[in-house]
This record gives sequence, structure tokens and C-alpha cells, in this order.
Amino acid sequence: MVSLSVLLVDDNALFRDGIADILEADGRFRVVGQASRGDEAVAAASRLHPDLILMDLRMPGMSGAEAIRRIRAQDPDVPIGVLTVFETQESAQLALDAGATGYLAKDSTPADLCEAAAVMADGKQNFKPAPERTAGSKSDVLARLTAREVEVLRALATDANNEAIAQRLGISPRTLRIHISHTYRKLQIHDRAQAVLVAIRTGLVEIP
Repeated sequence: MVSLSVLLVDDNALFRDGIADILEADGRFRVVGQASRGDEAVAAASRLHPDLILMDLRMPGMSGAEAIRRIRAQDPDVPIGVLTVFETQESAQLALDAGATGYLAKDSTPADLCEAAAVMADGKQNFKPAPERTAGSKSDVLARLTAREVEVLRALATDANNEAIAQRLGISPRTLRIHISHTYRKLQIHDRAQAVLVAIRTGLVEIP
């Protein structure tokens, strides 16, 4: 099966890496480039000619909407999905006006995100709201987890490996694995990429 090449554009590197992991684990996608700014996205789209572009609208410098317009001027046909935290009619219209093919809610499940990406890569619009997640807010996550598990979740949203995290928290690697297992079960997630997305979406980690 030929994989679909994807360009990811978002100013948060942890979020981009999490989305890249989810897409590549699906098997239908290959992330060929990443960008953190609108002008970088325009240049990367021209250089890489991806099958699909996934782009945030809110970035420093050139906005995602302006980047979409410029990419559209040089390639009218490339599918462009907007990565958004919001699912309002207003945000959908903003994406449409900019020339987007559709949008993907940042708090989608991995399966829903990949399916929406596949739909758009096929040239079809996607503005269907994603299902509501079980752990949908910071207060909900805090209510589900112990204080130590919250520390673990925050730590997972860094570049540190498990050994470094265990040392930082003053616990053994085995104890850390137990905390990670409990955190995943309570939040109904399955890997570190999803943990990063939850931590960012709920504001448990600072977004630069």
C-alpha cells in the first residue's frame, strides 16, 4: 500500500510529534515534513508537494489562514486540513474561507483523526464534529488522576525518557511504569503520543 505523504504545521513541537506518531502508526500516512510557522509551511508545501497538509490556524507571524491562501495560489488541489481546538461554525467557516478542505479537532481520538485525514486526502470535505472525549477538560483529568499521576502525565509531555522521568520524580522505573499504566487506564488512552495530546489540550503543560 502506498502511504500518503503529510506536511504537519503547528507551532507546538510536542503536539506535532504526537500527531506524527499517530498518523504513522496508522499505516496509511508518512509524515514528510513539519513546520512551525505559516511562511515555513508555504515553502515546505512548494518543496515537498505532499498529498495532505494539516495546519493550525493560530501561529506567530503569518497565520495559518494566510498560509493556506498562499499555498492554494501555488497548488489549488492539495487537500488542507485545519487542526483546531474548536468545533464551532465560525471556525469551520474561517477554514473554508481560507480554502481548507476540512478540519480535524485536536482532541479527536487517534482513530477519528486518521479517518478524517484519509477522507480529506481523498479530496472530500470533512467538517463533521469529532465525538466528545471522555476526559474533556482539565478539571475532569485532575478529578480522575492522583497528584502523582498528574505529575507523571506532565512529565510524559516532555522529551525525557522514562529513566530520566523516574529520577526526576524520585521513584523507581518500575513504580513509574505502574503510574503510567494507571494514568492510561483512567484516561482511556494507550500510548505516550496520546498522553502528550491530553496534557496539551487540557493545559496541564505550558505551550511555548
